Amino acid sequence: MIRYVVAVLLAVAVLSVAGVALEDGADDNTDRQLQTGISDIEGAAVDLTENEELSPAGHPDPRRVVEVTVPAGSLTATGVTHFEIEPVRKADMSIARYVLDDGTRKQEFIDEPIVYHDPTDNRTTAIGGSGKRTLRLALLPDENGDPVVVAAPPDWEK
Repeated sequence: MIRYVVAVLLAVAVLSVAGVALEDGADDNTDRQLQTGISDIEGAAVDLTENEELSPAGHPDPRRVVEVTVPAGSLTATGVTHFEIEPVRKADMSIARYVLDDGTRKQEFIDEPIVYHDPTDNRTTAIGGSGKRTLRLALLPDENGDPVVVAAPPDWEK
């Protein structure tokens, strides 16, 4: 009888340790996926500003398309409730922020200001939902004629 009690206690201990390990691994997996996506966004934005020029009127604007995977909550990943990129034009950068299902808030810095939809505005780009998300980036002139990276909605065509 004592063997059964010890076996049950041992099984419960092993399962609780495994649960903690899975939860930590899920957080790490989500962080890794989002940091990879943020790095891809930053690479595309930097590539636009360093290797492209503004197009003359009537010509297509330089563009890059980036796919970002926003994890849904599962056994191997923690879900993301909010993901955004806020431009900080005065500092010539952006801040990518995300919030996990458990309320944990994290942020990463991007070396280019990325504005949403309007190159003359300072709107934050919100990336909603989970799964693969497509972010279209274009190099457009701001109100002073200087190049700025603009994140476009998926249906944006110009």
